[in-house]
Amino acid sequence: MLKASVIIAIRALFNRNMSIFTQCLNPLTGVASWEEKDQYYDYHQEVARSAFADMLHDHERNEKYYLALKTAIEKKHQAGEEANVLDIGTGTGLLSMMAARCGADTITACEAFKPIAKCAVQIIKENGFEDKIQLIHKRSTKMIVGKDGDMPKRANILVTEVFDTELIGEGALSTFRHAHEILLEENSIVIPHKGTVWAQVIESFKVCSWNRVKPIKNGEVLVDTPQTIQTCSGAAAVHDMQLSRLPRDTFVPLLPAQPIFKFDWSGKKPLLNNEKVSLLTQPIRSGTAHAIFMWWDLNMDTDNQLLLSCAPVWEHPNVPDNMKKDVSCLQKMVDLIPWRDHWMQAVYYLPEEISITYGTEVNLIGYHDEYSFWFKLLNGSIDEIPDCQRPECNCWAHIAYSRTRIGQLNDTIRNQRYVKALQKKITSNSVCLCVSDGCLLALVIARLGAKVFLLEQNFLSRRTMEMFVQVNELSDRIKIVESVNGLPEASEIDFIFGEPYFLSSIVPWENLRFWYLASKYPSNISRMPVMATIRAVAVEFKDLQKIRAPLGTCEGFDLSSFDKLIQQWHL
Repeated sequence: MLKASVIIAIRALFNRNMSIFTQCLNPLTGVASWEEKDQYYDYHQEVARSAFADMLHDHERNEKYYLALKTAIEKKHQAGEEANVLDIGTGTGLLSMMAARCGADTITACEAFKPIAKCAVQIIKENGFEDKIQLIHKRSTKMIVGKDGDMPKRANILVTEVFDTELIGEGALSTFRHAHEILLEENSIVIPHKGTVWAQVIESFKVCSWNRVKPIKNGEVLVDTPQTIQTCSGAAAVHDMQLSRLPRDTFVPLLPAQPIFKFDWSGKKPLLNNEKVSLLTQPIRSGTAHAIFMWWDLNMDTDNQLLLSCAPVWEHPNVPDNMKKDVSCLQKMVDLIPWRDHWMQAVYYLPEEISITYGTEVNLIGYHDEYSFWFKLLNGSIDEIPDCQRPECNCWAHIAYSRTRIGQLNDTIRNQRYVKALQKKITSNSVCLCVSDGCLLALVIARLGAKVFLLEQNFLSRRTMEMFVQVNELSDRIKIVESVNGLPEASEIDFIFGEPYFLSSIVPWENLRFWYLASKYPSNISRMPVMATIRAVAVEFKDLQKIRAPLGTCEGFDLSSFDKLIQQWHL
């Protein structure tokens, strides 16, 4: 699974070679510039920054794919058939080499991503399988079967890993459907065989604080939130999360975990792009439903003996039931399950919060299109499943700010400390320059009586802040400035404030841009904060380092060429 690149690339033709212009942001000034790079620069950087290696460090994943391949190939041979394997999205070629080790008669691997495909060719050669594995540099949906095609005949075993945290987000439905129509024989064995999506309704004020901006209070409401933001369902993108690391006292399950969607990858049942399912369920306790926790598992073989589960600890099949009920056993439970960054669990926010009463049945309704899931809750039974459009942000705030930023804006302790400090500095005569993106504390400063110049260079953030200013009736006290060229003169202000926070910052210290902007003013102008400390500590991780750890030998195969690719191009 390759994560989306943050690089914006524009291609231009120079001297008959394709070049790339990359946008480089100066974190000190916030100014973007363009640099010409090699034509594969962005691709290599994407590989280097991805968690691709973490997937290859996942021993349980590798082992169960291997056992499923071994079983499938043996079944074909026992039936007197050849074992002709197709590996879609081969990556480094690991699954294809496993098929070769298990005695497959022919192996065709396809990989569309050129830098990885080139690396896979090298890895396959170095492991001595170049005569056994044919690698096609194409998407599987572009492959041709027949004489002079990519495959002389259809395969009868398919192995593929085209899954993400949302299971179907990488196009699994269309990939499997096309494979059955064009690339596979009728009674082919597919690895994995089936997939199941699980859902659990929860109450959690912690979790919902990442989705909706709440008012800032200090005994009274200092900053109110526009109704359009409070009622917005939030960002459409899935919120992936390590649910096992979420403290157990921060959420309460209201409905039991249950399978809501089942996908038969074998081709025996149709794979539909659009489905809706309703589960009438008895709540396990009363509460307010804020969100849905989701995860999935895979049945790897046709006999359903090999289960690959992404469940969190309290629902994971590897954890004994007596441990699941004991909160003090959390660390022991975590140690019993595989750690994965490439497949996590997900949170889906409900369009509206629903009160659930113990003893009253609830309808959990799930929807999916070709790539995504979404959910709805209704109290009581229903005669017909209602249609429901996929939730999308219509308030701008969820487009402007990340969920992490929204959680920061909702941090009560943080806000109270800022308010306490500002109350000591701000008077009705104060004129403040606020240098931070999406800074609701600027409205607190205005509420305390000051006049505020608010620098908002990002269009989306500026539009959102205009909504807050209007709803809180502070237009006469806050002037929004769109660029540094429009900043007030030193004679016009007596206080400079910043959280500091900037949307362009990738790492925390890039927020030190606040001091760069503040340095344009005389030092005798009071400012907050007055200093920052960068702290560092050497740590040993149990699992997290696998995202970047070298592979070396993986499941008995030499994958060091992939390590060289990463080391060469890693930032």
